[in-house]
Amino acid sequence: MGVVRTIGRAGLPLQGIDELPLEGTWQLRESIGETWRWYVAAPPPDALNSVAPDSGAPGWSPIRVPGSVVDALAGTGAISDPRRGWGSRSAEWTGARSWVLRRLVGLDESWRDADAVLEFDGIDPGGRVFWDGEELGRVDGLYRPLRLPLRVTPGTHVLAVVVDPVPAGVPQVGRTDAVRRHAPRLGYGWDFCPPFPHQGIWRPVRLRRGARFASLEVASATTAELARATVTVRVGTEAASGCEVTARLDLGDGRELHATGPIDADGAATLTIEVAHPPLWWPVGGAHLAELRVQVGSHEEVRRIGFRHLAWERTPGSPVNALPYGLRVNGVPVPLTGVNWAPADAQFGEVTRERLAHLLDLAQASGARMLRVWGGGLVETPEFFEACDERGLLVWQEFSQSSSGIQSAPSDDPDVVAGFVADARLLVPARRHHPSLVLWGGGNELQGAQGPLGTDDSAVLRALADVVHELDPERGWLPTSPSGPEFHHRIDVITRDPEAQHDVHGPWEYQGTEAQHTLAAAGTALAHTEFGVEGMANRRLFEHLVPREAREPADRTNPLMRHLGEWWNNAAQVEQLFGEGMALDELRRASQWLQVSGLAIALEADRRRWPRTSMVLPWQLAESYPNAWGTALVGFDGEPKPALGVLARAFAGERVTFVTERTAWGGHASVSASAWLWSRPGRPTGGRLELSVLDLTGRELAATSVALDAVENPGARGELSAPTPDGPFLWRARWLAADGATVDDETVLQTGDADLAALRHLPRTALAAEATESGWRIRNTGPVAAVAWGPRDVRTPDDARLIAALADPRPLLPNEVRDLPLVSGSPREGELVVDAWNADPVPLPPPTEVVETTNPTEVVEEPPKAASRNPDPASENRGAS
Repeated sequence: MGVVRTIGRAGLPLQGIDELPLEGTWQLRESIGETWRWYVAAPPPDALNSVAPDSGAPGWSPIRVPGSVVDALAGTGAISDPRRGWGSRSAEWTGARSWVLRRLVGLDESWRDADAVLEFDGIDPGGRVFWDGEELGRVDGLYRPLRLPLRVTPGTHVLAVVVDPVPAGVPQVGRTDAVRRHAPRLGYGWDFCPPFPHQGIWRPVRLRRGARFASLEVASATTAELARATVTVRVGTEAASGCEVTARLDLGDGRELHATGPIDADGAATLTIEVAHPPLWWPVGGAHLAELRVQVGSHEEVRRIGFRHLAWERTPGSPVNALPYGLRVNGVPVPLTGVNWAPADAQFGEVTRERLAHLLDLAQASGARMLRVWGGGLVETPEFFEACDERGLLVWQEFSQSSSGIQSAPSDDPDVVAGFVADARLLVPARRHHPSLVLWGGGNELQGAQGPLGTDDSAVLRALADVVHELDPERGWLPTSPSGPEFHHRIDVITRDPEAQHDVHGPWEYQGTEAQHTLAAAGTALAHTEFGVEGMANRRLFEHLVPREAREPADRTNPLMRHLGEWWNNAAQVEQLFGEGMALDELRRASQWLQVSGLAIALEADRRRWPRTSMVLPWQLAESYPNAWGTALVGFDGEPKPALGVLARAFAGERVTFVTERTAWGGHASVSASAWLWSRPGRPTGGRLELSVLDLTGRELAATSVALDAVENPGARGELSAPTPDGPFLWRARWLAADGATVDDETVLQTGDADLAALRHLPRTALAAEATESGWRIRNTGPVAAVAWGPRDVRTPDDARLIAALADPRPLLPNEVRDLPLVSGSPREGELVVDAWNADPVPLPPPTEVVETTNPTEVVEEPPKAASRNPDPASENRGAS
């Protein structure tokens, strides 16, 4: 191996190795018209001009590769911060330019006359590549890799890429049939992202020599009885015919298997490895991965694979014309509970492994099993799928297509269809080895005059389905989401035809203190794959995002509030329900309380319909762009909003939930509730259910107790009525096992008033915090329940470390103790506090044993008796916290 040294100020390596990564600091310069031609070539040795490839030369600025042009410009002050205030508007012009990115590449004597290949994994939206001023080739489309052969010599070379301007596109409100290319749509302007064009070398770059991989496809298939698996490796190489390819499979259970085969005259080879009794990959609790190493000459590629069997089926009670929305993994039905995933950053090149890990840890901690990768964003990256593989998260990946408000069916133009097919033939095989991937979708909310499109209603969808069925036949396929036949989860639509609610979307707004309950109870969907409730941003993000002088009024009369989430600004509704004259902190608390309450009502209603309702996927996990108001459950800065904790409750394997007709009972003589239970894998007869109505001090106003028979699928098990209390009160349910242990414990805040104004004037209480190994133990030391309690990040915005704790948002009764787990990061003393609507903040000390990531809701599960020694993801048995 040759030496490694640095050239100049750009940190450019000179190496004598077979693979030279070309990531890190490059140089950036804008181009108007064809001025890029002046900047791509190496200047004469004696030239002293502004185009010399030196990071300090006038006109050039640094850019990180992978990265984005917009963030590089913001980093040098060329544009204002595009993620604060009106700053995104300062970036809108950037997409109209070409941009030159270049760097020096130093090669030592070992590279003399080497046949090399320059590899780009992704340039958005496309561009031309130059080596010492000579054009090597170009690529069109961010999903298409570029492999450019060249003969290299020792010395210092100039590598330049001219990134194309952003092509014309269609924002959220427009016409889908005007979309000409397969690419994310959100950057053209969406309800949660202003126009925010992305350009750049957004995926890794490298120079390789020697026998190389031109392509590598890996697939594993496990038999239904789980006794055998087959791993197939297909290799395309630039090695000479007769050379060998070797595949070594480390199963991770002490066994290693291998296969070797020759490269044929076309440079291809296919290897097969048979595995007896494979160690199984399970969702959530047992994501076992095997390591496959494939070698050609001195080059080696590594893939981590998992063995599991998938079977899609119609759920119990489905109409005969319904699509299969139920999934069995290794023979076990799995509730497809989870959350929608939008890109972690609208500037895709800026997404780091650290950010992916942080967000996926939060998804896992929320109890999510499935992520629906939304069609307005990316076909996600290898790093995303690898992280989901490791965490046992199931993935539904949509192609990059979406509705457009005015017209929502894709073009049937043969050139458009051909472009989508070309991308699919690259994307599908490259992701086939990931066990997390279980379902492909044609796109988001694609519709015609009759409702959601079926596969045969669109030339693009037919073509994409054909590619998936040919290249990845094990996975499921849905033409779009929702797949209908009705689109909307709406009371009038449900009433008109309750059996047409197969896969539905909506609503995304809090419906009201009674209508939210009414709609949830009326639902009949088999799959509820996008819905949510809006809420104001957390304080730290809001104050960073909005300059002090522009923070009030926080409603839609404020132009900046319209810019930063107009569709989801519910300030007027909050004031209608809670009263006028709210300070910002009150407004935030009230809005976020509605998001918590409304989401809990919707989620738990869907969960009560299991197993008929198999998919429950609220919108959306995290923001792609920071907003003052939105439906996301995690802010752009990585801090969870309180509503994220609702998922962990709703998705738990054993729950008691309340069903009521309203949240505010003013004008009604009595309050009433029914209690529903479910248990997976089930509990035998025994135990009891204790139901009560409490005032805020915990004093009992009414109570009943019910002896329980066996509990498995959801069902009503008890009812309680009481005279309507004055002001706020609590429903309390304790599910006790036969031995007296608590299975689950539910507390719900409602009010006997006609509105929610009394929540602004709750009696004060106090919280205390004690550090534990995995977070903190929080106690309510005051006289009344702590409402809307939870952690809050009080760091300054310039601290970009990702830290998150996830609270259970149930009210905390006097003297009650609840754990607050740290999910991600390493907070220092006082960087997080815990407070409540009616309790002052308490600084949180560092946990006694800081860990980078934990999973506070991880399920410890028993394997099916005859199938495998691995965990069963669907037989969770989680008690109350």
